[in-house]
Amino acid sequence: MSLLVGFSVTFLGTWVLCKMSQVTLLGHDAQHGVQKFHVKPTSRLGGVAIALGLSLSCFIYLGKNQNIIQTEFEHYTFQLLVAATPVWIAGLTEDVTRKVGPSLRLIMATVSAAWLYSTLGVAIYRTDVLLIDWLLAFPSVSLCITLLVVAGFTHSVNIIDGFHGLACGLMIIALAALSFMALEAGDVLILQMCLTSLFVVLGFFVFNWPRGSIFLGDAGAYLIGFWVVELGILLVMRNPDISPMAPVIAGLLPLIETIFSMYRRKFVKDHPVNHPDALHLHTLIYRRLLLNSSIANNEEQKNSRNSRVALYFWIPASLFSFVSCVFMHSTWTQLALMLGYLAMYIWLYRRLVRFKSPFAMKFRT
Repeated sequence: MSLLVGFSVTFLGTWVLCKMSQVTLLGHDAQHGVQKFHVKPTSRLGGVAIALGLSLSCFIYLGKNQNIIQTEFEHYTFQLLVAATPVWIAGLTEDVTRKVGPSLRLIMATVSAAWLYSTLGVAIYRTDVLLIDWLLAFPSVSLCITLLVVAGFTHSVNIIDGFHGLACGLMIIALAALSFMALEAGDVLILQMCLTSLFVVLGFFVFNWPRGSIFLGDAGAYLIGFWVVELGILLVMRNPDISPMAPVIAGLLPLIETIFSMYRRKFVKDHPVNHPDALHLHTLIYRRLLLNSSIANNEEQKNSRNSRVALYFWIPASLFSFVSCVFMHSTWTQLALMLGYLAMYIWLYRRLVRFKSPFAMKFRT
């Protein structure tokens, strides 16, 4: 029932927001800027529908005879909703006013992580890497690492939210992987929370890809990012037999993109790390592999090429997540996958930035 309610509420809420965007410019995305590639003004208020879907799916069992799993489901989901409120509000304010900088949004993500740490004790206590685990034995170190990871991943999802379905689809893949791990571990609570979140995001996804009728916006990206990373930490906390690195592989791409972007801006371009640019991997794929700038592209063609960018990320993310699920108990396998993921990213980025695009990956006409 929670799956059905989550999908239906988000679907209807997104549909209403799409209709509202035709009569009001509130929350519309700007078409000008180094990271703008859509062809017409589009609503950025998708995070409102997602928050509504998560909220109503949380309370579906109210007033009924509940078992312990249903009670825990409501309790944990409610605590996640409360904790996510600061970063969601910061993102929504930015979507509407364009006056909330990335630094303040990152601080709000830290506040959200700290709230959940204090209420449910959600924290990173182990990585199965000896030296790091020795440091994590100190509560202050565990808290700092938790805040850094949660805030970093939450912010990273917003960074990759530049093309139709890109961030949304990657979070669906991550939630599917976490659901499988929870199923294999027999953790019914985390399985229900992951599947409910998955169906909520699917209710938005059908409008976001391939047409790009509505965007996640900062509120939606931050909310989904926060939700996924906290579920991943909870899964590892409740199931010691699962490698702590397995959920990392399921959502690794946004982290790689964020860390690499910070390195590129600071040490290559000598710019502030929060300075926006058009040199993300997804931007290069759009320009070097999909868009033929030598011919005139109408709106339909540009929109079609925009939606294809996500496929270049969904396919490898699905493959790596699948292998991660198969070897979910082996940390060394997860670390090898992490190195392979990073090597693949760097190889493709170097080829594209040097105008040596792999011929087999070109689909522009």
